Amino acid sequence: MPQVKKEDIRLAILEASQALFKEKGYVDTTMVQIAKRAGISHANIYSYFAAKLQVFFSVYERWFKDRIGTVEAEVLAADGARGRLRALLNGLLVDTPALDNGFSHNLIQALATVGPGDPYDPALLNWFRQRLSGMLAACGPTLARDAVRRARLVDMLVLTFDGCLVNHHVNPATLPDVAMIEEYVAAFLVNEPA
Repeated sequence: MPQVKKEDIRLAILEASQALFKEKGYVDTTMVQIAKRAGISHANIYSYFAAKLQVFFSVYERWFKDRIGTVEAEVLAADGARGRLRALLNGLLVDTPALDNGFSHNLIQALATVGPGDPYDPALLNWFRQRLSGMLAACGPTLARDAVRRARLVDMLVLTFDGCLVNHHVNPATLPDVAMIEEYVAAFLVNEPA
């Protein structure tokens, strides 16, 4: 007879894993630790999640989508193309890497450990890319019309975001400062009317 999954146990696993990932990081957190903190047996956790990677993405996706929603709101509330782009860059490259004890750095750790047979699903990355594209389109009419350029800028932002996650963990002083953000703004808006 198949085991009946209980939502309260699943939520306990997610709460325990989020706390452990924030405290110890993805690499130093084990499924045994998650199960113990959730108050279940180590074997039982695998009834809910096949791998630590799935546990992480279940936690991270909810956190990340909330965070990007906040950045989007800040972008849309900002004045003018430069203000909107500054809000996007600061929210993404400066503020997000520092939140919750550098919680997003766990993403880099998790992705660095993915092997060929691991259950990686690019759905969150695709969602993120679409949201970034929409925020860039809100920054100016030229960006809104030029989907090819916008896609290249999205690629640049994703790579820069990943680098900022690592840098915050290794050396927070290397996160973009005001001058670097202004360089990005100038480069991204080079074709926009003043």
